[in-house]
Amino acid sequence: MASLDDRIATLLRRDRLLAIGSTVAMWVVLVFVYVAAAPTVPGPALLVVLGVAMVALGGLNTASAIALIRRYRLAKEQVYRPDIENLDAIRAARRGSRS
Repeated sequence: MASLDDRIATLLRRDRLLAIGSTVAMWVVLVFVYVAAAPTVPGPALLVVLGVAMVALGGLNTASAIALIRRYRLAKEQVYRPDIENLDAIRAARRGSRS
């Protein structure tokens, strides 16, 4: 079995990839909705408002994803160690009940 530090690094890497992937997916959806809705918007001023709202929503969500990644990297011991210890305890209990 891998060391605790290796397991924490693996979980951190997975969470980072998930955060980046979901942020990219969010931007794809936001741009798609903007492009799909643009022809139905009644005026250019409303189109600008829609664009500003899209950038604000995407920017705030991107900033929160970046903050989450940074916070998890800084506090990885406190975030991941209890999860790994609980998973190990559950696996040990299951092995014990089978035998």
